[in-house]
Amino acid sequence: MANLTNTHRIGALVPATNPVVEPDFYRVVPPEITVHFERMWNGTWGTQPEISSETGHRLSMTSNEANEVDWALFGFDVGKMNDDVARGASALSNIGPDVLVYACTSGTWHKGYMAYDQRMAEIMEAASGVQSITAVTSCIAAMRHMGSRRLSIAGPYRNFHLRNRLKPLMEEAGFEVLSADGEPWMQDSMNPREIDAEPPQTIIDRLRATWCTKRPRPWLVLPGTA
Repeated sequence: MANLTNTHRIGALVPATNPVVEPDFYRVVPPEITVHFERMWNGTWGTQPEISSETGHRLSMTSNEANEVDWALFGFDVGKMNDDVARGASALSNIGPDVLVYACTSGTWHKGYMAYDQRMAEIMEAASGVQSITAVTSCIAAMRHMGSRRLSIAGPYRNFHLRNRLKPLMEEAGFEVLSADGEPWMQDSMNPREIDAEPPQTIIDRLRATWCTKRPRPWLVLPGTA
């Protein structure tokens, strides 16, 4: 058995439907850090909830209607997922993590303001007694560390939500947002599970296109996959 005496532990909350966060963590963490995951229940993947209290199993709205409803953004019930945050944080606290992370950007920026994002971290800390941070807050901290001031946002989501939810949030955080553009295929898609099926080259090409067409060249924000 490996000697883990000097190991630091990260506890991560991920959406029940996300297949990419865990392997991404494994690719980048050094040997002295271990990452431990707990999944937040968010309904069945790939369908929009009929109403905000639905379980997320039925599709009964048009693409245009989905563009105007916060909880119909990602193909799962975001409210249901965030209702599960306290339970998940409490479960992770039993391993004695050094920090807890909410590993889903969309789950906290979809309201469009920083207070909601910060509230999720507060709920995690209250349930676990462990310092907690969200993906959105960590991205903002990283960009401030790099001295970024002007941003273009590229993501696998609807333009409506990127421009009317994420853009205001980033402006509230003190950045100038030059543009916010979603993947073209997503604008009429009602099956967001395609996000995790995208090959890496598609993401690279999308970033290059955004980088080359916006002036002056800003740092880019790519929201994490749902």
